[in-house]
Amino acid sequence: MEGDTAEVKWEDKGTMHVAIVDGAFSETDSETAAALKTATGDDAPRILLVADSNVVQRTEGLGSRIGRYLQANGIALAAPPVVLNGGEKLKCDNLQSVNRIFEAALGADLGAKDAIVALGGGTLLDVAGFAAAHIRGGVGLVRVPTTAAAMVESSFATTAAVNFNGAKDALKVASHPVAAIIDPSFTKTVLDGVWRGGLSEIVRHAAVRDHALLKRLGADAPAMRERDNDMMRDLVRLAVASRASRGGSDFALWCAERLETMSGYKLPHGYALAIAICIECAYAVERGLLKESEQELICRTLADCGALDGLAHSQHLLAQSDSVLKGLAAWRLATGSEERTLPAGAGKGKIESVPSREAYRKVMGEFLAAYSGD
Repeated sequence: MEGDTAEVKWEDKGTMHVAIVDGAFSETDSETAAALKTATGDDAPRILLVADSNVVQRTEGLGSRIGRYLQANGIALAAPPVVLNGGEKLKCDNLQSVNRIFEAALGADLGAKDAIVALGGGTLLDVAGFAAAHIRGGVGLVRVPTTAAAMVESSFATTAAVNFNGAKDALKVASHPVAAIIDPSFTKTVLDGVWRGGLSEIVRHAAVRDHALLKRLGADAPAMRERDNDMMRDLVRLAVASRASRGGSDFALWCAERLETMSGYKLPHGYALAIAICIECAYAVERGLLKESEQELICRTLADCGALDGLAHSQHLLAQSDSVLKGLAAWRLATGSEERTLPAGAGKGKIESVPSREAYRKVMGEFLAAYSGD
């Protein structure tokens, strides 16, 4: 990722520019303005800003900073910003938040040559991206992620999805933004649980794509738990570069999504993902794909950085192994098969087509017993 920028190409879908900046919307930030002008094909673009309320409230002077930046770069706000509460509930309101974006966009005559700027965590990026894909058949989209998880994963997503009638990501559309502008300093705005849980996405990527990054995470995990901002900045840069060059995976997603659903979305995604990663690692050991020492590194890293903090309140979910395994059927509905990527050692992944439900029941029981001390 030379110069902290990269180009991500999608076949027949164009290119997304990924840039890491220090101080998004500041005088030194040339990337965001360039991305918006590219997104609209206009040197004086019109945009609709969709922002996470937590980021707005916890970033002093953000509104005025953005206003000055847009004015200095000849960019017009088509309407007042749409400010939404983040978190999974945002995707569970049966399109109410999506409709708020629709109303603002259509009320401002947002058109095919205009753009939406989505500033927030992964759920907000999903909701804003879902809306952007529908307005006038699709308007330009620029993602500005504000959590570690969103910077490493949601920035690169090729879809945008919302939940409907309790079903996770039931409504999904293609989403190919023009750019992702990543400013690691935004991670300072998140609550402790989001900070720690968000590290699960970096571990998830490293476990099947980048062994060197996984070892770095293992060494830095205790400091990351205590919110070392400089270390987070460096870690995000490494992880984003790795994600851009090595691609993504579906490792542990089916299980995390099922645990979230079973909890009624009370279990945050990052915490659900950490538990799912541990289950999948234990399963990979059971299937002879992963060494126990490699499993220990992954799960210890998650524990040391605080990403497994949600386990204390989730034992009742793991006790319902048959219910957890219904997530495989949901995965088949979403993807067309039960293929999943499993860790196969040294930052590599292996696809398994036919899961062993018996093996999953065994490792979930052992994992629960080990945690509860039985």
